[in-house]
Amino acid sequence: MPNGRGPTPTKPSLSGQRVGGGGSWRPFAFLFGFFFPGRSYHGGAFGPATWPFRKDAVNAMDQSWDHPLDGLDDIPWADMRGPDDAAELVAALRFLAEEGGSDHRILGVLEDRDNDFRYATMAGRPEGLRPAAATVLRFLARIAAQPSGVGSSTAMEIIETILEAELDRPTMTDDELDAMVDGLRAELDAARPALAEAGRLDRHSLLPMPQLLESVDEGERLGGAYEPRWRGVARPLAGSLTGRLVVAGGMLITRESSGLVFRSLDDGTPVHEFGYPGPQEAWPFAGFHAGPGPRLSEAKLWAVPFADGEGPGVLTAEAGQRDARLWRRDGTGWQAIPLVRPGLRLRSAARRVDAIAAHGGTCLVGYGDNLLWSFDARSGTPTGDPIVLPREARHLAADHNRVTVVLQGRDDEPNVLRIDRSTGRPVKAPVGPAGTLPVQYQADDRRRLVFTSGTGAWRKLHRVDADSGAEIGEPLMVGDLNGFCVYQVGRRPCLAVGGLRQVHRFDAETGEPIGTPLFGHRRIVLDLVSAVVDGRPALYSADGATVRRWDAETGIPWPAPLPG
Repeated sequence: MPNGRGPTPTKPSLSGQRVGGGGSWRPFAFLFGFFFPGRSYHGGAFGPATWPFRKDAVNAMDQSWDHPLDGLDDIPWADMRGPDDAAELVAALRFLAEEGGSDHRILGVLEDRDNDFRYATMAGRPEGLRPAAATVLRFLARIAAQPSGVGSSTAMEIIETILEAELDRPTMTDDELDAMVDGLRAELDAARPALAEAGRLDRHSLLPMPQLLESVDEGERLGGAYEPRWRGVARPLAGSLTGRLVVAGGMLITRESSGLVFRSLDDGTPVHEFGYPGPQEAWPFAGFHAGPGPRLSEAKLWAVPFADGEGPGVLTAEAGQRDARLWRRDGTGWQAIPLVRPGLRLRSAARRVDAIAAHGGTCLVGYGDNLLWSFDARSGTPTGDPIVLPREARHLAADHNRVTVVLQGRDDEPNVLRIDRSTGRPVKAPVGPAGTLPVQYQADDRRRLVFTSGTGAWRKLHRVDADSGAEIGEPLMVGDLNGFCVYQVGRRPCLAVGGLRQVHRFDAETGEPIGTPLFGHRRIVLDLVSAVVDGRPALYSADGATVRRWDAETGIPWPAPLPG
């Protein structure tokens, strides 16, 4: 989950313009040609035959690893980083090779502080690195392979960081960013002999070397640019500082830093905009994928968008406050309707809003005394009798017939409970344990639930039978899994999963991969949703800077033409 503090005091446009500052990158274009003569850096350096990575890379490095810094002084570091940083980088590499040391000194020079990386999600790592990091790879690989072993572990840690760091830089054009990514791939290919030697010596960081290179070759790591055949054709659907997507009422809803934007599913054009009420410091952070609701959320304001026959709506609640508010369109603006819980002389805890959800013309509000009340999504009036929720219920979702909650504090036991909305009774025994609210799909008239467990690089995606709770196949892992969604091609249920910067597709029942990973995101994919557009399933993915659209069946990125 992203770990920023939210937007800067300057209120950005709700339409999601890219922001950021910093110096020009253009000297790297010269350096790319300098280090890799004969390879164009404009519009894609390598052909489809070598995409995404050159497993049979030519040995472009000295086979002796006794002198890992040979050629260090021949690199025009000052052109890349300026005299002071260049001197510090060279000194830090020498110290690492000769004495060992930490990664902070080298990464301190390579970290990109001039661009907007607020939505990076990799805690404890630099949020983005400068192009010079690609050239550093060759020396780090040699240090990792040198016979003495001095500095090898630190070198491997920095290599992993370079391969996983955010690649987006708002000060660069798409062609320049593609060139930077291609340069990084070329350096990695050239470093393979040294990395293979480091692997033979069992030197690694979090991942063993063969596993790290395999994850690169299979597209789980690196990425960062569209395949060459799509460059100049595909582009983001929207420039949007969002890490949270919702599909409702035939619209794509993006949670921006200052409000919600209801967009066209076709081309991302904003249709409606909802600005968050109250002071800016209370607004929710745009990067959060999901949360437990107003009681446990770090944000002071919680907003749930939805749509029904009357158009778009938003349900909001403030942490520790007494009433939720329903917002509906009123001409050109939004009208606020307080959702007042029935009853007189209620204790303060009974008025505190703990969880909210909306579905099918109904708003649901969970209160501090564990009662869940329903309200009409048009008028805001209470409807029906309340449902008693378990005390530990925090996450809340609803469909036509059921309410689903995740029970807090049950990390090692089943904690997903589904409750019949008409009777208030559990439908089946709890399943899990789950770290997120499940999504569901149908397979052979059987209802399946999909949810994640674990954190960080060890997060897993589980598929279970909704009735029996039995696991469907082995859990799926794609590395730093964040967003996921279900979709259907014909009668085949499928899963789309965001892993690092790629979108992976799987058969929902067998767990087998579908096609190759989808490349294009320059940052970690934070959320995924699906919708049917013009009769075809489409995927939408967000990375905190852009929203991209893909044809779910073929993987072709928008707006590239589809076959036939």
